[in-house]
Amino acid sequence: MKKLVGLLLVALIIGACASPKPYYETSEGKKKLKHYNRIQFGQEHKR
Repeated sequence: MKKLVGLLLVALIIGACASPKPYYETSEGKKKLKHYNRIQFGQEHKR
């Protein structure tokens, strides 16, 4: 019984960690967020 509960707990933890990231936390989302913030707040484009 303890092994079954332990395996179930491990499966739930792994399943929770495997959920997809929100778009704004991905690399593409971060780039777009920086771009739109520059436009909105009038910051100059730095290269």
